[in-house]
Formats: sequence, C-alpha cells, structure tokens
Amino acid sequence: MHRSEIFSTPAISTDEAPTRVTTTLYDVIATLQSVVEPEEDDVVIAIVADWLRSGRLRLPEDATIAA
Repeated sequence: MHRSEIFSTPAISTDEAPTRVTTTLYDVIATLQSVVEPEEDDVVIAIVADWLRSGRLRLPEDATIAA
C-alpha cells in the first residue's frame, strides 16, 4: 500500500463560495490596532497595504477615495 493511499489529501471543493465579510476600512484598522502595541502604527499600515496589494482586502468598485 502506498503512503498516498493511507494519508490521502481531501479534494478542495470549489462549489462553496469564498468567505466574504463587508466592513469599513476604519474598522479593519481599528481592529488591527487593538492587537498591536500603541507605538506600532507602521505595522498596521504595512498589514493593510499588503492586504490591499494581495487582494485579500478590496474596496468596492464604486468607492470614492478622497484625500
């Protein structure tokens, strides 16, 4: 018996929709700030920037971003 027959990897189901949560950018930042030290704002910004670049955090297409 082969090892792959004993320890089989379950197939990934593509029938289920990925988990999606709708929230505000403010809530995401506030939640991250609640788990890091107060002087580590740069860590929070780095995480949010990484999530935006990777697509894990997305803005709605019709969102208006004002500076």
